[in-house]
Amino acid sequence: MRQVKARGVMVARMITFILVTCFAVSAAFGQMQNMRIGVPYAFTVGSNSKVLPAGTYTFSVDRDILKVESVSALLKAMVIAQLSGPGDFLQAGSLVFDTTGGVHILSEVWIPGTDGQLLYADRKVNTREFLLASYLDQARTVSGKAAYNQTCGRCHGADGNGNESADKFFGIAIPRLISATVQSKSDAELRELINKGSAVMPPVEIDVSGFRHRLPPQDVDAVIAYVRTLKK
Repeated sequence: MRQVKARGVMVARMITFILVTCFAVSAAFGQMQNMRIGVPYAFTVGSNSKVLPAGTYTFSVDRDILKVESVSALLKAMVIAQLSGPGDFLQAGSLVFDTTGGVHILSEVWIPGTDGQLLYADRKVNTREFLLASYLDQARTVSGKAAYNQTCGRCHGADGNGNESADKFFGIAIPRLISATVQSKSDAELRELINKGSAVMPPVEIDVSGFRHRLPPQDVDAVIAYVRTLKK
């Protein structure tokens, strides 16, 4: 009788241990699948027309479903495709919004520990905004030189003194960033060129997993600061 009772206690303890262990693993896995971030403007998610107000949201993914949740709102959206291998600018957790007609459309979600989630794709959209969780951490440092080398350096040259191969390819003399003409421009003017481009130069973009993105604002500023160091 005592032996049966002892076995029953051992079984009960084993079941409790398994349940607790599974819960702990599930909780840890859930943490990898979630990202909480404040969105400063109203937005829609993918092709869903429902407008969510500005606020703090938790983003989680379960298979092909993205869940966007706050204290007062819940929305689920289908994932079009997964984007593998987040780049340096996105790996800490990010949201990417396509903006058209003043409406912010959540097009990509990058949750730490998972692949990126593509929710919306429209080639006609020419304005893109980033909300990067990494920039909420003030300890993060951005290398303007690294961002420059991944974007501007291919055409303007690693030292800002031009690239003759790029000149021949495009059939124009690409402005030398070390020149007085470029260096005399204000930071605001350079920022405008980087973000919106010009008649002969498209907006500056960086390739992340086969998708091209505009540089986040902090990286634009870092690039400008680096360009200033190229001055003769």
